[in-house]
Amino acid sequence: MSLRTKIQAGLACTIIAAATVMTAASPAAATGGTCGSGYNFLKSYPLKSIFTSTVPGDLSIYYSPSTGNNCAITRVRAAWDGKAQNVYVSLGDGRASYVVDPPSGSTKNYHYYAGPVYKYLKGKCVYTVGYLEYGGYEYSAHADGVHCG
Repeated sequence: MSLRTKIQAGLACTIIAAATVMTAASPAAATGGTCGSGYNFLKSYPLKSIFTSTVPGDLSIYYSPSTGNNCAITRVRAAWDGKAQNVYVSLGDGRASYVVDPPSGSTKNYHYYAGPVYKYLKGKCVYTVGYLEYGGYEYSAHADGVHCG
């Protein structure tokens, strides 16, 4: 093998290794949960508690203009991955019709993220809640009557 071929092979391995590390370190990969292709990010809301300034997670809302579906995900921030408990998300139209994760009556206890949950809300307002427990505190974010239309 020539010196040039060895250098090219070594450079290729370095690029592949760097890409792998960058992919693994990205927030989406670290915290999981995605709505899929065709969804546009609308807004993220920090999960808060009245008892502490810690923000261990976020509630994110997405929209697909091609389907009219909204999507919501509650994600635990990387520093708290695996330490949070009872991560939850709901998405609805402000009436009785909501989709939730984990499903009602479930004994699932998510530690990284909840969702994605999907709901057709074209022409309506979004009502969504994100929730988790960490360190003896309850944290939540509420987005009520947002992104109407």
